[in-house]
Order: sequence, then C-alpha cells, then structure tokens
Amino acid sequence: MSSCLVPRSTRILLMLILALVGSSLTSNLAAETRQSLVTADATVAASERQAVMGISRLGLEANRFTFPVFYTPHEGPTIPVGNWSVRISQEYADAILADNLSFIIPARYDRLVFENSQARFETATQVFSGLDVRQVIPELSQATRSYAEYREYLLDHLNHHIAPSMEEILGAAAEARYQEMNARERGTFITERARQTGMPAEVLEALISSSYAFGFYLPELRGRINIRQIERKRFDGSTYYVYQTTLAAPLKTRMLVYAFDGEQFTTQIELDAVPDGFFEGLSQQMSASASITTAWLPRERHAQQIFDDVFELSFKDSTIALSTRLKENRAFAVATPVIDATPEEIGLKVGNQEDIRVDQPFTFNRTIDGKETTIGWGRVRLAGNTCLILPEEERIASRAQLISGQVDEFDLAVEHPWTGVYGRTAFTQSMTELEIDGQATGAGNASFIELGFISNLGFLLNNRSFSEIWTNLDLGLGLLSNGEGNFDNLDGKGAIRVRFGAEKRFHMGYGLYASAGADLGYEQHNYAKPGGPSGLKDDFKVQTANLIPRAEIGYYINPNLKIYGGAAYNLPFYTDYEWDNGDSMTEDLSMMGGLSVQAGIAFHLGFAGPFASMMARPSTECEVLRDARLEAQAAEQAE
Repeated sequence: MSSCLVPRSTRILLMLILALVGSSLTSNLAAETRQSLVTADATVAASERQAVMGISRLGLEANRFTFPVFYTPHEGPTIPVGNWSVRISQEYADAILADNLSFIIPARYDRLVFENSQARFETATQVFSGLDVRQVIPELSQATRSYAEYREYLLDHLNHHIAPSMEEILGAAAEARYQEMNARERGTFITERARQTGMPAEVLEALISSSYAFGFYLPELRGRINIRQIERKRFDGSTYYVYQTTLAAPLKTRMLVYAFDGEQFTTQIELDAVPDGFFEGLSQQMSASASITTAWLPRERHAQQIFDDVFELSFKDSTIALSTRLKENRAFAVATPVIDATPEEIGLKVGNQEDIRVDQPFTFNRTIDGKETTIGWGRVRLAGNTCLILPEEERIASRAQLISGQVDEFDLAVEHPWTGVYGRTAFTQSMTELEIDGQATGAGNASFIELGFISNLGFLLNNRSFSEIWTNLDLGLGLLSNGEGNFDNLDGKGAIRVRFGAEKRFHMGYGLYASAGADLGYEQHNYAKPGGPSGLKDDFKVQTANLIPRAEIGYYINPNLKIYGGAAYNLPFYTDYEWDNGDSMTEDLSMMGGLSVQAGIAFHLGFAGPFASMMARPSTECEVLRDARLEAQAAEQAE
C-alpha cells in the first residue's frame, strides 16, 4: 500500500537507482573477488624481483673447431677440398658472453657479483659493494669439458665457494629488497608479523630462496665453409673472377639455472638454443652465416675472420632465444594485476624496470572455478617509467592495447615470451605480363610459393615511434604462364623473387588488423622462345626491380599464430634482359605492372634470426638513475 503513495514516475526512477546501485555493488564485489584471487592464489601471484648471479665464464666443449670446405667453380660442380680449422680463446668467449648477458639478466633482477674475496649486490635502489665473503673465490677453470661434466663442475663450485656466503650477503641487502616489494605483499607480511628489529625470518627466507645462478655452455660447433667462384664484368666488357667464402655454423648455446634454497644450489632448469622446426632452423642459420669476398682464392687463415663475425651475431641470437625460453617458466615471466581495463589504455604497473619493451604481448588471466584461465591478450604501446628508485607518485604505468578477448581490473597480466619475429609462408598470384616490342604476349603471370620472415620494429628497437611497424624479407619461387596468340611459342619456365619492405598495422579488436605498406622487389623470369643464338628455341631471362604498394587484412588466432590475406600492385621501374649465354637480345622487352593477391599463415619464432643484429639492448635507464641518486647521496654525506 505504501507504494501507492509514491508517484509512478518516481517509482520507476527508484527502481533504476536500485538497479544501478545493485549493479555497482555486484561489479565491486566481482572486482574484489578477482583482486582477492590475484593476491591470495600463489599460482597467479604477481611476480617479484629475484636475485640472480650470472656466471661470467662460458663453458666450452672445445676451443678448436674444424669445418669441411667445398669449392664451386664458375659453371662447375661443387667439390670437397679438405678441412679448415678455427680457434676460440676463453678470453674472447667470456667477452662475448659479458657483452650479451644483459639480454638474459636485465634490470628486472637484483644482481650478485663475486670478485676475489668480496661480493657486490645490486638491487633496484641500492648497491652493496665490498661485502666480505671471508674466502677467496677461485677462478673457474678454463678446461674444456663435456656438458654433463661442466654442469656438475659448476654446481660443485657454487656449493663449495658461493653457497656458504649467500645467506649473509642477501641478508645485508634484504632491507632494500623489502622496500622494493609491492604494497600488497608488504602489507601481507606486516599483518602477519610486525617488523621488529630488521626483517621477519619469513621474509628473509623468501628472499634467500628466490636466488639463482645462471651458467652458459657452448657445445662443439658443426658447420661448413663454401667457396664460390663468381664471374664479373668490367665496364669495357672484359670478365674477371672473385671468390666468395661463406661460413655457416649456428651456435647451440646451453643455459643452466641453479636455484639456491637457503643452504645449497640445485640444478633447476636446463635450456638450449636448438631450433624447433624448419623455420626456426632457417632463421638461426641466417644469423649464423657470414662471408667475405676476395680477389684471390682464400686460404685457411681467412676462415678465422669469418668465424669471429659468425660467433658474435649467432651468440647474440642464441641469448635472445634462451631469454625467450626462460620466460616460458612462470617464475621468470613478469606478472602484474591490471589497474585500468580501458581496452585502448590498459594500465600495467610494470615498465622499464622490468625490461618491458614496446609492443610486448601480455596475456590476461583470471581465476575461474579455481583455475587460472587466459581470457584475452594485448600489446604494450607505451612502456612505462617504473624505476623503483623513483617515488611511487612519479612512476608511470605502462599502457597496453587489447588485441583479442577481454580484460577487467585485477585480472592478472602475464608477460608472453616473444622475440617479435615470425616465419611465414604464403601463396601469391601475380598478374604481370611480358611485352615484346610493345605487344602483350600473355606470358608473365606468376604463381609463387613464398617463404619469409617478418618482425616488429617497435619491439626490436624498443622505440614507440615504430610501434606496430613491421619489416619483412620474403623469397618466392614460382611458375610462369606461357605466351598466347602470336606468341604461343613463348614458354614460361620459372620465376624467383625477393621482397623487402615494411607495413603499419592497425588493430580493430577481436584479433583482427588491417595494414598498409610497400615492398621493394627483385624478380627474375625465365622463358624460352625461337630465334635465339642457336637458331632454335633458346632460354632467356628478364630481370625487374619493382615497387609494390600493398594492403593486408589478418586475424590472430593467438599471440603466436595468425592468418592473413592481401592485395598488391607490382610497379616495375627497371628491366634488364638477355639470352642465357649472355648475348644481347634484339627485341625490346618490358614487364607490365599488375595486381597480385596473397594468402598466408605466420607463426612466432624463438630466434630473431635475420633481425638479431637489430635487437636493441634492454633499457638501463633505471640503473643510470639509481647510480646518479646514490652518487648524489654520497656527495651530500661527504659534505
């Protein structure tokens, strides 16, 4: 009856208000439930900093490598000509390891370094140097060993010379590391036990048990050396020969992760930079090949120069691969609750302190029925400034874009292991046409099977200006159409093309994207027709350089796999042609532009391969800022 005293319009308004309040309460309860799941369930806990010691000695199975040598004379068969050997010194191997160690041990880790009888411990906010370990740490042996022998030797060294000092060293830095914990975990510890004198035993135990040592080992190298004699022409038409010497020897570096449990080290993880499948193998080969060209037939001494070039780039690629595979283990992947679920501006409280790069993928996970489930994924567009040396109010969260699925506040964002490089294969139909003396021949339509690589420049260069700009390198092999009408005696044989280009992608949600870009392409078409040098049907080739504007639509099935299709237009801007024996042709040949269509599939690779040299080093901004603050504090105290 009381409801009759309320006007109908007001009753409707009250019901709407109650509905909105109920919806808000439900949303808040759901958010609190997700938050409690993220904070309470150890399987989905946000990641914390860990202490890591990088062992600076690269274990070697051998310090001398022998490769078979093959020689291919101009217009002759390839023949074996013996074996050449190269050497690697322990000092050189250790220097290359040190130069690339930041890819595996970036600023996301606290770092422990032993030198003689002292240790140095670096956290995000402090540097503890001159820590006395009360014994001289012996230098690791330079002797070559098998992998099993080196693994046990390293473990024995850690437990005899490092483990006895670990608890005291970590305890000296525990206060600083505690301050670097997030507010949730710090609050949990405070409610469990008030901090009295120093840190609770549980905290110290947790810090100690999160310490690791990383070791590296290089198995014996397998490869080959190829020498190819190449004919070249001078401006006066005379010919001469040069010799191209190529060495291909991929490094299959291995990584050992030893965990410290408070008393001793144990071997926890073993990884290797061995390719998984054809495309990863091809990618690794491309970073593990180098060549020199000489005017004389090379000798064995030239192999060492090539080997040094191969070693540096291939080792970098192998450390990138090992770092990516390490992040497949949840203990070494960054995880953080989502603080803002706006699809175009997802907030994540990680950034340069955790070595988060531009376009880094994150999966969004939620606990459903007690099980962690991936509900969506996105990519970081702005890598935040999260240096722990900064006051919390000055830190800037990373911003990500939702690519597929869904996300809500307090879902857990987990770093997805990624190199930014994909292999791809596609079918392309190119509708170009050959003209002879201004007449269309009907020949020249090409059907290509293409294999290639494509990489995200924003991630490789860690530069926001290149976000979602992708660069590609593709090789195509195809068949050509025959001539028609008056040119029905013109046979299309085969074609090859190489494309290099770039594109900009625009994500539309639901895993879909559109892109626009362009390639520079080189094509060689092979034909046969009567009237050649022999007076019969002879082979000739047409070479063109093309500008290829293109557009594409694609769909990500998941962060590692996508399908795509697109259209392009070939615009030849240079044409050259000759009979196969090198004679000039009397006719005027040209290639007409034409539309091409393509459909393909791309899949993530664990190696950067042809793009390894472009991979920028992890950010050191937080370390530079920390050191500057510490120097300023030291100067103030000195005054």
